[in-house]
Amino acid sequence: MKKSTATQRKGILRKKGSNEVPKVGLFFVVDRKPFVDGIPWTENPSVSGFRTYNVGHSEFWSRLQVLGAAPAGIPYEDVPRGRVNYMDATGRFTLLADRCIIKSKTLVREIMAALRLPKGTAVVSDLHYRCAVCMGRVPTIRQEEDDWDF
Repeated sequence: MKKSTATQRKGILRKKGSNEVPKVGLFFVVDRKPFVDGIPWTENPSVSGFRTYNVGHSEFWSRLQVLGAAPAGIPYEDVPRGRVNYMDATGRFTLLADRCIIKSKTLVREIMAALRLPKGTAVVSDLHYRCAVCMGRVPTIRQEEDDWDF
């Protein structure tokens, strides 16, 4: 019996000698340290031919803030970030990220290792993922309403 294309890809994408499957996910970089979250691409349903992590940057950033890993009061939009998707038709992963991340080969390698991404993963900048620095402005600190003195 012939294996399906998806089954063949699953076998190809596993690292040699390992049962670890590459992941789709998202990430932030805070003080040159990547914070990465994701799930194996095989556990995520295909939607319109793509597999993408169903957690948003806002939700992940809030979790990082609760854990004390991300600074309180800084909106997630101001921080370098990105996402990894998988395209069913090509069997390839794409790492979409802020230019501040992409220009650091070390950061890209760390993120790819954390998500177990294979060689051949496309690494591209995306206008959707631009931090405050890339947009030419200073990161802002949001003040909680109950902190205001009237």
